[in-house]
Amino acid sequence: MDRISEDELSIELLSAKYNLSLFDSGNSELNDFLRNDALKEQQELLSKTHLCFYKERVAGYITLTADSIRVKKDKLDTSQIIEGCEYPAYPCILIARLAIDKKVQKNGIGRFLILLVIGLALDGPLGCRYLSVDPKPDAVEYYKNFGFDFWTSNKRRMYLNIRDAARVIRPDESLDPWTVEG
Repeated sequence: MDRISEDELSIELLSAKYNLSLFDSGNSELNDFLRNDALKEQQELLSKTHLCFYKERVAGYITLTADSIRVKKDKLDTSQIIEGCEYPAYPCILIARLAIDKKVQKNGIGRFLILLVIGLALDGPLGCRYLSVDPKPDAVEYYKNFGFDFWTSNKRRMYLNIRDAARVIRPDESLDPWTVEG
């Protein structure tokens, strides 16, 4: 199968109307979460699960929740400390779950979902400097390919600086909306 074009993918917020029984990521824990827990967590405002559709079938999903990185307590790497900012913690979006149906894995859907979250962080209604994820050991390299890294004393959670990611995604655009270009 060729890479799936982003134009062929769509995103919907999880709701009870979707049949999730055919989704199979190959990981029973991720399948079980989607079928049995994701909607409950969403109704309790603990997380939001976004379904990715390809040819009218659930091809993947990403579950997001709020997070923070505590500058001193987590012993944040000095390269990531925001100069002049005295906040004790910086806002993050945690990728709590990310799964792709095994029939369409390795076709760019995971990349699409991660770029979606970066876009939400950049253009969404809240300020957010970092993405975070607690990857399974076999997914560490996958996340490293996007620029995620371990920056704290806790070597379980990886982070991505949204500002750095934005420079890669939109190198010709200013991140400052007040900058006059041209």
